[in-house]
Amino acid sequence: MTIVAIFKDRIMNKIWTFCFAVIFVLITIPLSAADEDNYLQDYLLSYPKTIYSAVTAPGSWQKDDWLKASAVVITGGCLYFLDDNLRNYYQVNRNEFTDGIFTGAKYFGEVKIIFPVMAVTALGGYLTNDEKTIDTSLLCWKSSLISLGVTQAIKLSTQRQKPYKEEGKEFWQENGISFSRNSFPSGHTTLAWSLAPVLAEQYKKTKWVPPTVYTIAVLTSLSRLNDDQHWTSDVFAGAVIGYVTAKLVLKDTPRLMLKVTPEINGVSLMYNF
Repeated sequence: MTIVAIFKDRIMNKIWTFCFAVIFVLITIPLSAADEDNYLQDYLLSYPKTIYSAVTAPGSWQKDDWLKASAVVITGGCLYFLDDNLRNYYQVNRNEFTDGIFTGAKYFGEVKIIFPVMAVTALGGYLTNDEKTIDTSLLCWKSSLISLGVTQAIKLSTQRQKPYKEEGKEFWQENGISFSRNSFPSGHTTLAWSLAPVLAEQYKKTKWVPPTVYTIAVLTSLSRLNDDQHWTSDVFAGAVIGYVTAKLVLKDTPRLMLKVTPEINGVSLMYNF
């Protein structure tokens, strides 16, 4: 390992330490004033609850739900068979203009960038007593962590190689497990789509926010295709995982509210569940 690589690893370790230190402080220290409401316990327990809801959901699906799920599976299957042709199309039409558009978009799917941004935003919300920002940050953390966890597990189990390595689009091409065969699903796409629905819902009264965040998610997804980092079916799967996780998180997570309480000369904490 080179000196540069060691330096980068140390920087990344510090970034991760900072991110999780911020989120730990955010959900413990300010919530200590609301011990009676057990917000911390309910928030943390909502993680497995959301996962359980996702796993058991098919048992209560209605006809429309099965039709939607079938449409997703069929679409994913069709994209798999078209992956080679679609990849050729993207690369033939790739140019300086498309590279310029997608250079910035891909950063919205970078964990090393988005996680520190979420941490700083959460800390800023706490320091300014902005309940909307704190609540949104906790929702984004939960949605991104769960969806990326699912994506990483699928990556490891499917063992698909990235298109630019020119080894084909098939799954499980070689014996054994390698962390380098990690194309399916797209992690950048998963992250972008795990945040877009949360932000769109939290700030839906601001008309420009929903279309903006969804546009960013789309551009982030397309950047992976333009840069030859993923197959189209990888991107589609990542978008589905991120979007569905975000919707479940919005449904299953206790909501936080801060309000000024003059009689105690400070800020009290409340939450809805």
